Amino acid sequence: MQKLRLKIIKIKLLYFFAGIIIAIICAILFFNWKFKQPCEEWKKPVNVPISAVWKGGCDGGNWVELVDIKTDTIRFRIYRDWNGDLILDADFVYQNCNDLRLTEANWNEYVSYFDNALEIYSKFQSDSSYCRLIPVYPAYYEEKVE
Repeated sequence: MQKLRLKIIKIKLLYFFAGIIIAIICAILFFNWKFKQPCEEWKKPVNVPISAVWKGGCDGGNWVELVDIKTDTIRFRIYRDWNGDLILDADFVYQNCNDLRLTEANWNEYVSYFDNALEIYSKFQSDSSYCRLIPVYPAYYEEKVE
């Protein structure tokens, strides 16, 4: 009788731990599925120029339009993601970019996003510091913050 009880307890413990392991695996699979869903494509507002491209992620970003490239400056216009309002129209200068120079053909692959610090970051990295394009002030247009 005692051996039967021990066997039943062992079987119950086995089922209990198997259930916990299965629950953990299911939770991991669910969270991987839930949080790795592809982003919906952002719809370009009608007031954003056709030449502007989306720079951002699932949680937001901005529309960036290349206006002009000169030797040491690049002019960009930055538009708000949801309504297309112009946020900033400015020349940008290179910072920590070494020999990297953007062209009309390659700027889209290097510029990754625009943040609230009014900088455009490049995906290009050198010397463990990111190449940045810093706005030159006064800008041609800068959104007034209230």
